[in-house]
Amino acid sequence: MKRMDEMSLGELAAYICTHLSKNDIHCVLSGGACVSIYTDNRYESLDLDFIENMASKRKKIVSVLSKIGFMEENRYFIHPDTKYFIEFPAGPLAIGKEPVREPNIITFETGELRLLSPTDSVKDRLAAFYHWND
Repeated sequence: MKRMDEMSLGELAAYICTHLSKNDIHCVLSGGACVSIYTDNRYESLDLDFIENMASKRKKIVSVLSKIGFMEENRYFIHPDTKYFIEFPAGPLAIGKEPVREPNIITFETGELRLLSPTDSVKDRLAAFYHWND
């Protein structure tokens, strides 16, 4: 297994997603990190926005992520060996008011990543621009 500082954004996201899933926290990656993964980081995002399928207690998320070295700092989870950080925006998983029916799944050597499809990812970024000038 690669060290965290050697993982690409996709590998890290898959590692985290798989670790969360093994601990009954099921989520989907959304936001700019999806675009980063689909464009080989030509659009760079440093945050991993995971939307949970069913909301977990924050205490459980803190405990599960601490097992792989992520520590809570304000609303984010940071790790000393990576520049990427984790956030859990409120669900449900949707683009605007349209629910995301079926996430895409990409398998990396570090695990399985559930994320927005390329089409939903573009729609998500357009919605972020329109609503929040992001």
